[in-house]
Amino acid sequence: MRKQPSQLTRLIWDFYRENQTELQKLKLLGKCKVFRRWGVLNIRCWNGEIAETVISLRSLIEEPIAKLRIAREIQISVDNTQIALFEIGKSQGIKNQSSRNCEKMKDEA
Repeated sequence: MRKQPSQLTRLIWDFYRENQTELQKLKLLGKCKVFRRWGVLNIRCWNGEIAETVISLRSLIEEPIAKLRIAREIQISVDNTQIALFEIGKSQGIKNQSSRNCEKMKDEA
């Protein structure tokens, strides 16, 4: 039995329901565990490759989260190891990224 995507994942998908190109890119979130805690949207990915793709889709994920004021930050992790943390609305870049952890995940794959 396949597990259903989280309510937050479906909310992000619904935001893009009329833009099929962006919606298809975001279908990858169905392979991640997405939840919110203490103002942080957590996205737990199964491997580093998925995490890197999620990071590249940051702006698509950030827009509905910002407009609906769901979280202040987005954290992306693999195996409970934080890969990226960035603030909503700050387009400058990733607040804290451990590229060493990301490279480690690639090597293990």
